[in-house]
Amino acid sequence: MTRSSRFLLPFALVTLAASLAVGVPRAAAIDPFPTTGIATLSSDHFMIHFSRDVSPCPGAAISQEQAGEILGMAERAYALYGSWGYTAPGYLADISVDDFTGGCIVDGSIPLGNPPPLDRWDAVLDPVAPGVDEVHLNVASGLGYHVVAHEVFHLFVDVVAAGAADQWLHEGLAEWASVRANAEAGGLELNPDRTMDCVGSECGDSEFDRNGYPGWMLFEYLAERFGDASIKSVLDTAAANPTWSGTKVLSTVVQPLGPALGKFFEDYTTARLTGNFTFAALAGVLPKTQATIVVGSSTDAVSPVTLAVNHLAVRFVDLAHAPDTDTGPCYSALLDLQVALPAGVATTPYYSANVKGYVPQAFTVSGNTATLNAIPWNTCGASPHAYVSLPNETNDVVPPALDAREFTIRGKVTVDKTKPASATEAPAGVKISGPVIQTPTTDPAPVLTLHGPELIRVAPKTRLLRFVVFSSGDGTLKATLGSTWLGSAGLHAGNNDIRYVLPTQLLKSLRKTNTPANVLTLTSYALGGTQGASVTRRVAMKPVPKPKKRRG
Repeated sequence: MTRSSRFLLPFALVTLAASLAVGVPRAAAIDPFPTTGIATLSSDHFMIHFSRDVSPCPGAAISQEQAGEILGMAERAYALYGSWGYTAPGYLADISVDDFTGGCIVDGSIPLGNPPPLDRWDAVLDPVAPGVDEVHLNVASGLGYHVVAHEVFHLFVDVVAAGAADQWLHEGLAEWASVRANAEAGGLELNPDRTMDCVGSECGDSEFDRNGYPGWMLFEYLAERFGDASIKSVLDTAAANPTWSGTKVLSTVVQPLGPALGKFFEDYTTARLTGNFTFAALAGVLPKTQATIVVGSSTDAVSPVTLAVNHLAVRFVDLAHAPDTDTGPCYSALLDLQVALPAGVATTPYYSANVKGYVPQAFTVSGNTATLNAIPWNTCGASPHAYVSLPNETNDVVPPALDAREFTIRGKVTVDKTKPASATEAPAGVKISGPVIQTPTTDPAPVLTLHGPELIRVAPKTRLLRFVVFSSGDGTLKATLGSTWLGSAGLHAGNNDIRYVLPTQLLKSLRKTNTPANVLTLTSYALGGTQGASVTRRVAMKPVPKPKKRRG
């Protein structure tokens, strides 16, 4: 009887393996499934080092596919910057993917003196030799194209200008290149009023501001006004003059093209005032303001606002149209503005109505006073806010650089009650800049739109306050009238009919129409408790008609 081959085959394999093992070294030193140690992957210009999932840095472990994607991003940025005419690094650059939170570095080291905590950074460069850097990427936040492209441009810069000029110039240039490479907006500063040449923990409320990254918008303005070659001129000038400050480098580039550095900075702040950029990511982006002036709905003086501005910094003020306090139409008006300029600061404020087709208007400067009169205005609360820029263009190139210089803006509005008006229309696509924030991990609060007049009248007999509010989603509405809590109501997506019966004690305070007690504040909350924005209206009692006299 012949034995089945399914029994003979294993026996033959065992015999063959034994014969092959004679005189052959054992392969136990080669791990068939490695889980420890550093893995590497190389491309034409980069080598990436990354941890396996057990050690040395389990918190920084990534897959080979991810490592390949990072190398691809680095090569893409490398090719782009080379095509712009920048000198490429002449070495195989190392990239290490690290656990910044746990302080575990896969390859090389983080430079001594790097400000802690380490996980405040998306990436860190380690200068291993003059003009040679190793890139360390934070596995938690530094593996996207924007960060990779930013760091690759640093490699290009350090080939020719390592250690030259100031960090704000280096970081602003690298962020500009990254933004262009990624064809998207970089961060919009949390502190637009920060000094342009400031770098350090005192320079803002976000790491973006503190590191000088907002300078990318200044360089984008430079490129749009004088061409991309002007950016390379900045780098070449810094390389040729390694002891110069960044402001002197920039001044040396822009002055032969027309403006002195101070005037160039003033022109840049005017572009920020209206979002006057051709780059799509900045076009129409309006700056965050540092003060708001509510212009009244009747002829009166405008309440003054005083702001201190440091050198090479700007502060923006927005002017809001106060709603009328009666039930009639809103009206046309003229606005006169005046800015008291600080001594020693030769600058020009600008005004933007923020409406379609409007060109920013320069104030007329005489001595330490800047004026702009007969500005078309209206008392329609739905009109977009207007903006005023207050730049301090003093700098260390033409000293002194003056800090803490106070500007005071005041004015007068003259309302013509014989000329009804309608709300003006904001430019299409206007975007208001704000801080860079992380993607929310909770449901956002619904957005509210209140359908109703600016002044809601309530009958004294029923005391019923009723309005319709449109909600973008489910949530809760909380309402206060002046300092009085009215209660909460559930919201669903769409129109919501909301009703409150007002307390009797409020009737007396609601006879007037323009007091703090008249302000109805409606605030949305997500189902998870996240607070949203508030909308406001004014509430007043309907006049009680006088009884008709009986005929005798």
